[in-house]
Amino acid sequence: MEVTNEQTEETPRLTIADLGVAAWACSELFNYMLEGYEQEDYGELKKEQYEEAMNKLRLSFIKFDALADALTKGEENERNATE
Repeated sequence: MEVTNEQTEETPRLTIADLGVAAWACSELFNYMLEGYEQEDYGELKKEQYEEAMNKLRLSFIKFDALADALTKGEENERNATE
C-alpha cells in the first residue's frame, strides 16, 4: 500500500491526513465509551467485553498516530535532504 500526502479528495491512496482522521475517530469513540464505562452502562456487552473493546480502540489510536507521525517526519527528512 502506498501512502501519500496529497489531498484526500484528489487521490484514492491512503494519505497522512487519512491516518490522522482514523486516529481522531478512535479517540472520539474511546472517549464516548469511557463516559458509558464510568456510568457502568455497557450496552449489550459484558463489562470485560466493553473493556476489551476500549483497549483495542486505545491501541488502534496509538498505532494510527505513531504511523502518521513517522510518515510526517519521513517526509520532512526527504524534503530537507533535497534542499
